[in-house]
Amino acid sequence: MIDASIRAVRQGGARRWLLAVPVIPALALLSAAWLPFVNTPDLWLGMPRLIVWCSAWVLLLTPALAAVEYGLVRPFETEEDK
Repeated sequence: MIDASIRAVRQGGARRWLLAVPVIPALALLSAAWLPFVNTPDLWLGMPRLIVWCSAWVLLLTPALAAVEYGLVRPFETEEDK
């Protein structure tokens, strides 16, 4: 699996943009404390805004990582890697 990841990064070509997909949820999670519309005492869906914001981005992080796995790494796996 690690060899396939290294090969994918080196030879990925046009698919390398997929590596940027998980950066979006990660930045949204890291910036949550400094966003004024998120870091307030108001409620969204009956819960504090910060909890809703972080929960939504954590749930979106899983498909982002799956996009990297299936779009970039899997095409470079060999039978030995599986």
